[in-house]
Amino acid sequence: MSIDEFSKQDAYINGLDGDKDLGVAQDTLEVSQEDPLASRDLANDPHRGLRMRHVQLLSISGAVGSGLFVSIGSPLTAAGPLGLLIGIVVWSTVIFGASNCLIEMTTLLPLDGGFITFAGRFLDETMGKAIGWNFLLAQASLVCFELTALNVMLEYWTLTLHPAIAIAVGISLFAALQLYSVRWFGEVEFWISITKIILQIGLTLYTLIAMCGGNPLHDKFGFRAWKNPGPLVGETGALRLKGIWDAVLWAVFALGGPDWISLIGGEVKSPRKILPKAFNTTIYRIIFFSVLGGLCVGINAPSDDPALLGAIARGAPGAAKSPYIISMNRLGIPVLPDIVNALVMISIFSTGNAAVFCSSRGLYTLALKGGAPSVFKRLNKNGVPYVAVTAILLFSCLAFLSVGSGSVVVLNWFLSLVGAANLVNWTSIAVTYMRFRSGLKSQGLLNNEFLPVRAYLQPFSSWWVAICAPIAFICSGYALMLPGAFAGDSFVFTYGAVFIFAGFILYFKAYEVIVQKKKLSMFIPAREIDFHTDLEYIEAVTAASEAQEATQAKSKGSKISDFFF
Repeated sequence: MSIDEFSKQDAYINGLDGDKDLGVAQDTLEVSQEDPLASRDLANDPHRGLRMRHVQLLSISGAVGSGLFVSIGSPLTAAGPLGLLIGIVVWSTVIFGASNCLIEMTTLLPLDGGFITFAGRFLDETMGKAIGWNFLLAQASLVCFELTALNVMLEYWTLTLHPAIAIAVGISLFAALQLYSVRWFGEVEFWISITKIILQIGLTLYTLIAMCGGNPLHDKFGFRAWKNPGPLVGETGALRLKGIWDAVLWAVFALGGPDWISLIGGEVKSPRKILPKAFNTTIYRIIFFSVLGGLCVGINAPSDDPALLGAIARGAPGAAKSPYIISMNRLGIPVLPDIVNALVMISIFSTGNAAVFCSSRGLYTLALKGGAPSVFKRLNKNGVPYVAVTAILLFSCLAFLSVGSGSVVVLNWFLSLVGAANLVNWTSIAVTYMRFRSGLKSQGLLNNEFLPVRAYLQPFSSWWVAICAPIAFICSGYALMLPGAFAGDSFVFTYGAVFIFAGFILYFKAYEVIVQKKKLSMFIPAREIDFHTDLEYIEAVTAASEAQEATQAKSKGSKISDFFF
């Protein structure tokens, strides 16, 4: 990489405007003409402040939300305990496939923006910008969803608190955690996210103890719900398949994770060491928690439980429609439902906090690539894109819509929007990987010497994701096609993401052709895909981090952290 390229990279990192401020960046950073990296403290770059435990807990935080504890009751009533498990397992294979696509690209080039950057670099510049905006839409909508969900959880205790209060407090806390330092954010999110793991482990232990008779009624109910009313809902094969499909669509919203690891790769300390382990361990933990959660709710509540069906039908607040809470109330267990509701609220806050982080980084990446105004490139002294964070927090004020339209209605709007945008993201990740692999093969680089990590089952994993995600998207609104079931607002929020995505593609393509006078193209030719820019920088970061780690003695806390994470 040339001296100008390194200087531009430093200019971006410090919030400067490319060539315009290049001279300032060179003077400020005192770049050496002999070695552009020599004067930089790469091992202590404040922009790369996330460690292994931060990455894993942040990814789990984004993947394990309130859905696993509360809204999971809906697919249980639609599919039955076995149908719910089948739906979770089916979509887990898609998440696993997406992880296989991202691990090779991210470990080779752990850069800001992750799969958004890769789409613009391996697929097409315009596609990268459109994918970035689609991801931004999904994550910013998720922030609004979680803020609205906080109100729903509070209603479990009181209906007198004004909805705007909880939303305003949530936005203020997000700002306090996000605007100072990525290290501060990662540390706080780490400890908050542990709550989710404690909650899942606690509910699993509760299930095991209660089903064996350790409850006030001494009822050894075991797998009774699997026998009566049965493992699947529906008297015919078609109805049972419909229920399983509903469970798959629920999993589309509830499961994720590897896309977040890719996105934060540019802020990870010692990325070549941390990211492979993060991908390989986090995806299994997410799938384990999801499958375990699905098994537990199928034990605690039968699919035809009147309390569960009634809570879902009337849109009961908070944990009132959780299979766990319904089980506790049926068994006459006091206090515990309130504790679960409180822990679920912390879980919701954690997911919203992580979504603010990822969506702001997506906006920052778009600004770096010319897909958003350059003002969003600005960083504070600790490497935080504070303008991008502020913009996401302002967008999250849309959660105040629930004050007028009702929390349940607004939750459904954002739920549909996030699920649809996620399906577009999974498809784009698979297609980006296909071009990445084609480029490597065309240039003779598809080997273990060039790639730090080789993924499982490729290229089959990418094809599996590329087939399943579009099918799920097309069929996600099947219920709206039934006689008398069409609703305009639901249709817009279910399918609107693809039209927004197409609109961004057309806009950026038109800008390139009309304003920038570029030739119209759809894909970067495989022989021209750039795999080498930034490699020297990544190798230098890795070497500096490993050298620092080799000379520093580990504390007891670090050794414990390394053992678990």
